[in-house]
Amino acid sequence: MGNIIVPETFDLDELQLRRPRLADLNAIYEYASDLSVAKYMDWPVETSIEALGKRLRQRVVLWDSGEEYYWVMAVKGNDYVIGGISLQIRTTSAEIGYLLNKKYWNHGYMSKSARIILEWAFTLPKLYRVWATCDRENVASIRVLEKIGMQREGLLGKYLIRPNLSEIPRDAYLYARVRE
Repeated sequence: MGNIIVPETFDLDELQLRRPRLADLNAIYEYASDLSVAKYMDWPVETSIEALGKRLRQRVVLWDSGEEYYWVMAVKGNDYVIGGISLQIRTTSAEIGYLLNKKYWNHGYMSKSARIILEWAFTLPKLYRVWATCDRENVASIRVLEKIGMQREGLLGKYLIRPNLSEIPRDAYLYARVRE
């Protein structure tokens, strides 16, 4: 996409999306190590804070290379990190992904955060499509994707292994929103 300017922060009413810091490691570990949070992820539940720290440092490299942009969701006032959201831009399309501490489920935080990232993504002149996949049984994620205006495009049979659920690939829905 060339040299795009990526906002390091987005301000919402009660949250700020910002680039992560190593000081966020314990808060991120709190939800990344929670099986109920990581249940539908395509990576194993986190069991090592050291490995998580390494991945957090790798996010700087990915951001700087333009491969993936990742913001943590921090509560305004105390700056406590409750989740994360990422955008991987691939020429004319981008994939969005997210994760939220279960203590903050059902407050609309993920929908608001995903919506602002989606809106920003469509300000990029060469980006025409933002997409996501989610496990067929992940009702909460389906609800978020639909709330932010994404449309279900299909079912991807035996699409991806969800290691916290099964060693056999699971069905996933493909959602997308395209620039009109």
